[in-house]
Amino acid sequence: MKCLFIINPSAGTKTIQKKLDQIIGQMILKKLVSTIDVFYTEKKDDAYQYCLKLKDDDYDFVVSVGGDGTVNEIINGFIENHLQTPLAILPGGTVNDFANHLHLPHDTDDFIQMIEDFQIMKVDIGKVNEHYFANVIAGGMFSDISFQVSKADKERFGPLAYYISGIRQLPTQLHTSLHLKITADNQTFEEDAKLFIITNTSQVGGFKDITPHANVQDGQLDLLIIKNCSTTDLISLFKDYKLNSHEKSPFITYVQAKELTIECDKDIIYDVDGEKGTTFPIHVSVKKQSLCVIIPHHFNYQGESL
Repeated sequence: MKCLFIINPSAGTKTIQKKLDQIIGQMILKKLVSTIDVFYTEKKDDAYQYCLKLKDDDYDFVVSVGGDGTVNEIINGFIENHLQTPLAILPGGTVNDFANHLHLPHDTDDFIQMIEDFQIMKVDIGKVNEHYFANVIAGGMFSDISFQVSKADKERFGPLAYYISGIRQLPTQLHTSLHLKITADNQTFEEDAKLFIITNTSQVGGFKDITPHANVQDGQLDLLIIKNCSTTDLISLFKDYKLNSHEKSPFITYVQAKELTIECDKDIIYDVDGEKGTTFPIHVSVKKQSLCVIIPHHFNYQGESL
């Protein structure tokens, strides 16, 4: 087999580079591949542009080495280029929500085993305006934190860097207020909100089961809205989340839909897989089972680990 590694060298640390060397060495030693090509990104959109040039018969599979942003660039190139080449993901970023939802291995031996098993799963990909996403769109309270954390802080603190930044901005973030007009399939409604999240998976910002019914094969996206409420109510809501009962809270609106349109009274920056979105209104749809992902054999098709 022939494989291509697309590596974002700024996404990880020396640890991921050492792990990568071990994986490539094992793949050669075990004769899992006959050819390995490596492409290192140097700037934003390099991975995307490179994937636009690929053909399905160039490689038997492609390996993404980086975080959610690297995966996002690759899937945009894949979908626009109509590639059906299987994608393996070696999580190397700060959070890795998409990979973690699919229980993709961080461990070297487990990753090699996944390549040996070569189990392929077709997953949904979301589309927001003219851009594709694997995991999440978020707007409102705390959704712009990822743009403000420096690379140095990510390397020093890991995922904690986002929480530290959030705590520093807590007084400002708690006063977030948006008026949203939402159309979910054929249903239109309005909400005064602190935050909206549209997900393909259940994990957002390192938090599991934010949208507990999300399934990457159901052809739907999950919309969760935190309504305007007091700080005391937010604390209560967080307690509900810890008890896995937050979706039933009176401060939550939870909807599943194939298409969503959101209008906002403020020109806010929203997050798309950790990158900046464009402008409102946003139109969101889903391309059902449009990406082939290599997954561990112990992952079933309902999004659970066996």
